[in-house]
Amino acid sequence: MDATEIVILQSSELPYYEQAVQGFKAAIPATTKVQEYNLSGQLTRGREIGKSLRASPPDLILAVGLKAAIAAKLEIFDQPVVFCLVLNPDAHGLPASNMTGIAVRTPPETQLTALRSVIPHRRRIGVLYDEEHSGTFIRDAHRAAKQQGLELVAVAIRGQDDIPQAVRNLLPAIDALWLIQDQTVISESAIPFYLESTLDAKVPLFTFSSTLVQQGALGALVVDAWTVGQQAARIAQTRLKEPNTATSSMQAPEQPQLAVNVSSAEYLGLSPSPETMRLAHQRFGGPGAIARKPGPASDLIP
Repeated sequence: MDATEIVILQSSELPYYEQAVQGFKAAIPATTKVQEYNLSGQLTRGREIGKSLRASPPDLILAVGLKAAIAAKLEIFDQPVVFCLVLNPDAHGLPASNMTGIAVRTPPETQLTALRSVIPHRRRIGVLYDEEHSGTFIRDAHRAAKQQGLELVAVAIRGQDDIPQAVRNLLPAIDALWLIQDQTVISESAIPFYLESTLDAKVPLFTFSSTLVQQGALGALVVDAWTVGQQAARIAQTRLKEPNTATSSMQAPEQPQLAVNVSSAEYLGLSPSPETMRLAHQRFGGPGAIARKPGPASDLIP
């Protein structure tokens, strides 16, 4: 990759995106020429940048976030593109023929295995989802749950107004609530309700965000943005070594990290095994670990 030129398109200044960019830059050779553009949340700006890059194209483009990935898809046709931190890429026609991506979601079987490690004796797992955003994921999750001896109680919602009643109906009938990355299911306004209602009902909440675990969820399987950036760098180096290899594949995020709130576990009457606690990359506990008011949701994908 000596004298290689890479352009980084970043959708906005979100810390989660910036962590991925820093991880990427730390994993590429120091001799690599890197040019960075921030779209500031504006797809039109991304398209303008993409058009300008066609005049003097770089060797590869890293697109971080949805708007950056869409801009690259619409304007970059011949150069290799690696994208990451895009939720539901298939809904936006991603990846394209010259694009390789890293999924935001870990596969459902991986998430359910992590859930079982924290809550080994619970079988009925509730989950909310929007068919438009997560229908395929939930169908895969049903198959994975069956293989693991779990019963998935999946409730489809069409809007965030459906959340309170859906959760109230679910909680008496389930052993744990599983929150997935779904734009309809997750919002800043819904997060306090999930935390408070599950704690009040003493139903474990398992999710994807260490921020939510710190605020009171029992556990999460977390995709680390820095690690995603490092993974993207390895993909980039492979693509640069084999520039004529057409690809339009998706990769699962590597090394997702388990987070556990030991105070929530104690409150719920649960005792995660020593092995589970040894594997947990993040452990929250002590006074104030169970929070009723959410703080900044730094690792929630928009």
